[in-house]
Amino acid sequence: MKRFLLLGNVVWILTAILFLSPSVSHAQSNLKVTIDLPSLDYDVIYLGDFIDISSNKLSKNIPNFSGTITVVDPPGTLAWIILTVKADIWFKGDPGPVTLASAETDPFKVDGTRSLTANDLAGGVSDIEVKSGYYENKDARKRIEDYAAKFPTAPVGQYFIEIVAYASTSPGPSGTKGNIVGKTQKVITVRNASPEEVQVNLIDPQPGATIASTLPTFSWNSPNPKVTLYVYEKLPVHQSPQEAITGIPYLKQDVEGRQTLTYPTDAQRRLEQNKTYVWYVETAVTTNRQTIQKQSEVRLFRIQTENQQSQVIQELMNNLGGAVSGTFSTLQSIGWQPTGRMTLDGKPLTLDDLKALITKLAAQNTQVTVRIE
Repeated sequence: MKRFLLLGNVVWILTAILFLSPSVSHAQSNLKVTIDLPSLDYDVIYLGDFIDISSNKLSKNIPNFSGTITVVDPPGTLAWIILTVKADIWFKGDPGPVTLASAETDPFKVDGTRSLTANDLAGGVSDIEVKSGYYENKDARKRIEDYAAKFPTAPVGQYFIEIVAYASTSPGPSGTKGNIVGKTQKVITVRNASPEEVQVNLIDPQPGATIASTLPTFSWNSPNPKVTLYVYEKLPVHQSPQEAITGIPYLKQDVEGRQTLTYPTDAQRRLEQNKTYVWYVETAVTTNRQTIQKQSEVRLFRIQTENQQSQVIQELMNNLGGAVSGTFSTLQSIGWQPTGRMTLDGKPLTLDDLKALITKLAAQNTQVTVRIE
């Protein structure tokens, strides 16, 4: 059975899904109305919550959907209103939008104010009726119905709704359109086909990177424009980066419209030399059922402007290669740093001595065994 309704109700579904938040109408007479409906703006929309599968019609019980139509000038006036609705859709990847459908209601009564529920739009006990002869784009309709037969969510793209309110020329259901007493437009972007497709990937700093600045620049890739970046200090008691993020963050920064951030100079907590930190990025995927948090991997980095001892030892380990190099990389990834006094056969070893030893071993192709305790 099709998940999407016949197009006679498509306009009203889009109105329910994509409608405006409260807005002020533009009156052309002494009558003026406002329409207050919820702004159902989601990254992912599950059609089954808006459509009664058994009847292929708009559901009469859409969660969190209710609103009002109010006559604001003259206030409290009984008015007969006609609405026209036009719905356009811009499918992702298409060169531009197409009109999906347009429709017009018969006159209906607003006695100062009236509620507007899903039951009203679904043609329940309401007096709001859609006139016959509405326009439908059959190609766009088939495209949506074919998509809805395979997937439970609305297609990715932009949805455009234009709603115009007219004063009826006469009281009762036989009136025709008179002056425009309200007009509004709304654009909603459905970004994702499902929460599962949202992946947040970190770019820089690389895992285990050593950064020669206390104000590092972070970059990531996220399909959603709003993210929150977290930075934590990794203390010696933390056995893993994941354990470090159970504490209090050094930085929790909301970022919108960009995918890079330099550590703020006015942050309450400053990063310090010779310390290890972890970071990750999180985004919220909003659906009409729940909000799902999607988190990137957790990466470790160190703040260190210069450590010649570490650089020389890293060079030694890399030259040895194999399991030695891999073990050293693992130690670095958990925040270990080579510090303290170096000795050779119980005698102090300077950095120059260590460099000379490395050069000598490399020249002689000497096989070296390393044990880390």
